[in-house]
Amino acid sequence: MTRAAPLADADYDVVIIGGGIAGAGAARDLALRGVSVALLDKGDFGSGTTSKSSKLVHGGLRYLELFDFALVRESLRERETLGRLAPHLVKSLPFLVPIYRESSRSLIKVRLGLRLYDWLTPGGDRERYRVLKPVDALSLEPALRARDLRGAGYYFDGLLLYPERLCLENVLSASRHGARVYNYADVEEVVRDARGTLTGVKVRDLLTGQVVTLGARVIVNATGPWVDQIRERARVTERGRRIVRTTKGIHCLLPRLTERAVYHATGDDRMIFVIPWRGFSLVGTTDTDFDGDLDRLQATRAEVDYLLAEVRKAIPDPRVAAGNVAYTYAGVRPLTWEDNARASDVSRAHKVIGEEDGRFLSITGTKLTCFRSLAAQLGDHVLDTLDLRARSRTAELTLDGADEAVGRTEAHAWLDVSPETATTGLSRDTLETLVTTYGRGYHRVIEMAGKVAGGGERLCPVNPDIVAQLHLAVQDELAVSLQDVLLRRTGIGTSACQGLDCAESIADRMAALLGWRPRRREAELDAYRAHVARAQRFKA
Repeated sequence: MTRAAPLADADYDVVIIGGGIAGAGAARDLALRGVSVALLDKGDFGSGTTSKSSKLVHGGLRYLELFDFALVRESLRERETLGRLAPHLVKSLPFLVPIYRESSRSLIKVRLGLRLYDWLTPGGDRERYRVLKPVDALSLEPALRARDLRGAGYYFDGLLLYPERLCLENVLSASRHGARVYNYADVEEVVRDARGTLTGVKVRDLLTGQVVTLGARVIVNATGPWVDQIRERARVTERGRRIVRTTKGIHCLLPRLTERAVYHATGDDRMIFVIPWRGFSLVGTTDTDFDGDLDRLQATRAEVDYLLAEVRKAIPDPRVAAGNVAYTYAGVRPLTWEDNARASDVSRAHKVIGEEDGRFLSITGTKLTCFRSLAAQLGDHVLDTLDLRARSRTAELTLDGADEAVGRTEAHAWLDVSPETATTGLSRDTLETLVTTYGRGYHRVIEMAGKVAGGGERLCPVNPDIVAQLHLAVQDELAVSLQDVLLRRTGIGTSACQGLDCAESIADRMAALLGWRPRRREAELDAYRAHVARAQRFKA
């Protein structure tokens, strides 16, 4: 959907600043409760920390060592819930935890940890954990280092195929239930009346340059690592100058090394993942304090070398080398402020921090897996402040464009694309891509392909995405820039070619659809190439 109306002066019960997964989830929760809400993001939805995750929906096995049992239980419950809400985006993923002679963790400790992890997981219809002998671990993953291998833990967690799509589905669902959602809308000022009471925000529409005032009874600060910047802008200081500890994490994309995820303990007693994702092995992540420019993040060569050196200890594959890294990405976590803990030991549990008599709420410590339960908690806070009563419904309605009751249609009944392969003329890999991107909404793309000229043609010579997806992104999914389409409405920009094989042709199509002048088209291409350059800059 294009904007139903331009950004204009209006009054709302709640204004949410920040359109990442936390803000998007909160907007959906509140809209489903009948609260009037506006969602704002200075960039595109999900373009910040949400898009820089390890692409996991997981309980957090590591958190058991920190005795954070409540977070693990909540995460495992939410993992199961998300698997029902968005089965096209969340897939079961097997994990191996190799234990070597020099490992700081013993097989007994791993066995106890996995037993507790399994016990905390709700329900019983699943494959259980086990501890494997070296020969069995190597038969599953021959790429593992055999020397000094004592055995391996084996368990299952969830792979999130497209975090950006999960965020967008929340935004679109919120909009369908009455929320006003605006990307490229920068909050320049938090407004107060003569008595100093917060009354709303002044927002610049970055698409038109217009500045408007949105009245709000409650303001939600869901800006992730920018939380303290917004608090400073709002002159909110009740909880001190800082409530967020920002830590940087980077990821590398290597050629596919394994078919199962490998969870490896580093020499400095951290844990890193090697995750099979699309055609890659996704390696991550670092965890270091960061106080730099949040809008200009990139991986350094030292960070890449650290990750690769640790991976080689468990997977001595010659392809684990900087020259084989397809690209990198970097993000910053908005952890709740703690003074004296190592960055990797700070709790990932979320908090809703109320200030200004509960009318200014900041979210800290967001863990992607728990965005829905966080939204429900925040919704309860908001309704208490507004003296309203309505329960959260986000666990009941699917996140695939249908907003149907969970469980009405079994996932396997619509994940099979065999009938459409014969009737649409689209290739099987295109249809499978449509299903994993849109869920049951993939029929909208097929319908669009029949309406627009060349709708079934591929957008990129090396990716299965089609022209109809571009039209849908612009018409119904709030895409206004080249990066929106390549990085967050399709998977083209995160593929091996990073969209460089087709960026110009897609820019031509967007220029025709949106009426771009030549200067705008070139600016879009320049901005996209700058994004790709940051992902490659570690090589310099």
